Amino acid sequence: MSYQTDRKRAAGKGSLAHGAEHQLEVTYSSYAMATLVILFLVRIAPLMGSDYDALVEGLTKPFNFVIAGLFVVSTTYHWRFNIRKVFEDYVPKGYDFGGMIITNMLGWFFCGLGLFALVKILIASMIG
Repeated sequence: MSYQTDRKRAAGKGSLAHGAEHQLEVTYSSYAMATLVILFLVRIAPLMGSDYDALVEGLTKPFNFVIAGLFVVSTTYHWRFNIRKVFEDYVPKGYDFGGMIITNMLGWFFCGLGLFALVKILIASMIG
């Protein structure tokens, strides 16, 4: 005979454990993404289609550089966080762990690639 209540047996299982926390993280990440997308469209999108020198000059301004870097990191974080939930919810058990590892590696790879490109542009503008 169990002396635990139904609530005590259910504690730590299902959405009771992390559903609300996940929702808050996604909400805050979405707010950050919305702000960064607006700043990206206002400050950096007009540089697209211009020649290389104008693009480098625009991206090496400190505010634009920070916006681009935060945009790369925030987009990667948001993508990794949400794709993990897709694997947890829709991929059969046994395949989800490998898929999450692969998508995490891809997320970090693309984040590093984006930041590397930004730093390379910054260093190239300082040298030449």
